[in-house]
Amino acid sequence: MTPRSSRGLGAALGLLAALSSPLAAMDGRVTDGHRGLAGVRVYPDRQPRVSPATDPPLAVTDAEGRFHLDLEPGDTVLAVEKDGWRRDLVPTAGWPGDLALSPEPRHREEAVFLVRLDFTDEHSKLPDGALRELIFSRRPGVASAANYLYEVSKGALSLVEGRFLKLRSAEHPAPRTDAHKLGLAEWVVERLQGEELDECDRLDNRTGAVHPDGKPDHLWIITPGKPQSLTADEADLKAVSFLLPLPWDKTRRWPLIFMTEEVPLGNIVHEAFHAMGEHRVDDLYLDCKDPLTAGIWDLMDAGQYRGWDRSHPEEGPWVEDTGYSPSHPTAWVRSELWYRGYFRDQVRHLAVKGRSWEGWIAPISRAPGADPQWVTLPDPRKKGRFFSLEVRRPWGFERGRVGGRFGPGYEGLIVATVDPSLLSPDEPRGPVRVVDAHPGSPEPPKPRFPCRRWELDDAAFNLGPGENPKGHSGPLSWEVLDTDAGGRMRVRLALTQPLAKKSRARGSAK
Repeated sequence: MTPRSSRGLGAALGLLAALSSPLAAMDGRVTDGHRGLAGVRVYPDRQPRVSPATDPPLAVTDAEGRFHLDLEPGDTVLAVEKDGWRRDLVPTAGWPGDLALSPEPRHREEAVFLVRLDFTDEHSKLPDGALRELIFSRRPGVASAANYLYEVSKGALSLVEGRFLKLRSAEHPAPRTDAHKLGLAEWVVERLQGEELDECDRLDNRTGAVHPDGKPDHLWIITPGKPQSLTADEADLKAVSFLLPLPWDKTRRWPLIFMTEEVPLGNIVHEAFHAMGEHRVDDLYLDCKDPLTAGIWDLMDAGQYRGWDRSHPEEGPWVEDTGYSPSHPTAWVRSELWYRGYFRDQVRHLAVKGRSWEGWIAPISRAPGADPQWVTLPDPRKKGRFFSLEVRRPWGFERGRVGGRFGPGYEGLIVATVDPSLLSPDEPRGPVRVVDAHPGSPEPPKPRFPCRRWELDDAAFNLGPGENPKGHSGPLSWEVLDTDAGGRMRVRLALTQPLAKKSRARGSAK
């Protein structure tokens, strides 16, 4: 054993011994790969909550990049972040030695033009401060839209408040139903004619490029009321994303989202993803009874409702205990659809060209490194369709649970078929179909997702008791061979020619 490896082993053993105590003191250093990096925020990654009982301990690195942090025994992942640098989630295996961050040249701020629309017969109940906390808070541990988007973009996107405007309408008396939403949105936009957008217009809403396009980066209209997505009451309003022609210029359209003040975080960021790219990001579900879509594994499917402690659609408060931990988008949504691929380099992609491959796949939630985080292979059964593989770990917002289910499959290798031809700006057509690793397993009891949508939370292939390491879908087969302490998975893939094509080839030869 060399002196260097001996020192590394000693540091690792010392760290593990410290973490076995009730409260562990950790001293570490963050670098840019060469020198210490000052001003980096380091804190234990814990389950985000809308109103956390306590804040996690937070350390900020000094001029030499050093920090001191007090950790609890359950703290096994560190969040490491600094604006202008790629955010990372580092499990215990990566703690010995220095933590290194890479520059994030695309970091920018996106501003929200926030409109609170009250009515003469109904006023907002949620205080402005609570609404701002839900949307803009950057406190560690808070389940907010800003924290979610910062995490999912790996530090590339900071959501900030641009304008806060209050309007009141006497022209839309109760009862107000979903059929009135478009008219309400048009009424608000009419009153924005001539408003100076100023700092609310920083980017091209379609492509994500940083230059003004004459539209607010984000226009969010908030009304009083309950979320119909949870109450299933037609007297309540559903959250929705519009691409709305301007009343004063029908040739131009503004993206906006419309929602009630009690809508859960998952609905907020789901609709925001529709708007970021002007509806290039599609709904992945088909309907309430179809299980063969993306389930909890994507924000654009039932994953928007992850994080559900109680089931009381008649009572509330929905924001506090429903959808507070929305899933990340799958690699395809994040890489290719979000702002039409503007953040593609946030995910390290490997497109397999041959018919077999074996290697390590790193967790999709980490900053990109040497290993692929997204592996794809063409599906020979249909032109343009492909297989997609990624590793999901219960870190960050992915820690959310539904129905208390902790059984096999809640983390690991997720395999799906993706058919981009099924993207649709209108009715969902289900372009992503996740392969269930444990088919036939019972759905958990209530609380369930809205309208009885399937959860697919046992769809991960993994190692260990109760897990399924092997699977196949059509011509593709795979096997999980190993998992390491850093969350990576070593996977073997094999792609065979479909039987029908082989038969046709033999017939032609005759």
